[in-house]
Amino acid sequence: MGLQPKDFDIVTDAHPEELLRLFPRSRLVGRRFPIVHVYFNKNDYVEISTFRGPEEKEEEPFENFGTPEEDARRRDLTINALFYDPLKDEILDFVGGLKDLKEGVIRIIGEPEKRYKQDPVRMLRVIRHAARTGFEIEEKTWKALLELRPLIKTVPRERLRDEILKDLSGFWISKWFSFLKKSGLLYEIYPFYENLKKHPSFSERFLFNILKILEKSQFGLEQRITLFAYAFLPLIQRDYYPDIKENMPTFERRELLKLFWNLFFTFRFQRGLFEKAMDMLRDLYKIVYLKLKGKEIPKRFRKKPYYPELIPLFEVILKDKRG
Repeated sequence: MGLQPKDFDIVTDAHPEELLRLFPRSRLVGRRFPIVHVYFNKNDYVEISTFRGPEEKEEEPFENFGTPEEDARRRDLTINALFYDPLKDEILDFVGGLKDLKEGVIRIIGEPEKRYKQDPVRMLRVIRHAARTGFEIEEKTWKALLELRPLIKTVPRERLRDEILKDLSGFWISKWFSFLKKSGLLYEIYPFYENLKKHPSFSERFLFNILKILEKSQFGLEQRITLFAYAFLPLIQRDYYPDIKENMPTFERRELLKLFWNLFFTFRFQRGLFEKAMDMLRDLYKIVYLKLKGKEIPKRFRKKPYYPELIPLFEVILKDKRG
């Protein structure tokens, strides 16, 4: 596609124990799929995994190592299953990935129904890569997704949240959201959305404006979460712009928890991230109120360590208000 890869996955036929012997500055991570981190220094390392065997053998008691072809066939999409052999300077393609890449096709490897049932998260990856690349989703891949979309509700909350955070961090987020809506996955993941669309304070135009700003910005993850959550404020009966005739708005913690749990399902393993984003959203709403009243931002806000991160966010909100 002419794009620069952000990283490379390294796969080998050497088993993890062999890698640990070969590279003294290495350590094993992960339980289900052991990966070896080989360090150059304290912070720089490469991840190396061993070729995996067929998924059907995953429950057997011994390590399920395999061949390059077996490893490729257990990956999600054909375009994601290409290997490059740096010694022979050639691409190994066992699943037709190069053809799909040239023709602009998103295709699940194998039978889509079976593959989605094995791991429903693959439906989200189909959506993600279609949004990222602008490729067409192959007919059987799409039809099976529409039929099996309720399975997404069986995915552990942490996995579902982390997949959403990946897309929230991407330059394709508005297209991602549109695909979720078109496929119906949106209503499985966010069952509140159907009723939210009828809420007098909710604006899908405002939401998509936020999404389009996010995909063009260099905002950090906390900023992205804060703006994304702001677009869903009507879920907790809040207007996008506080009433300047009223007193300074305040938030009960239970309100913020309701909003964030509806959008991200759990704080587990990410508590610091979401606690900070909740604080940022609370203060962002108050700063918007002060700006609309034409008042100076008090020192107590400007002293917050995340205040510099809030400045571009309230500028986004106020710019939308001005049209």
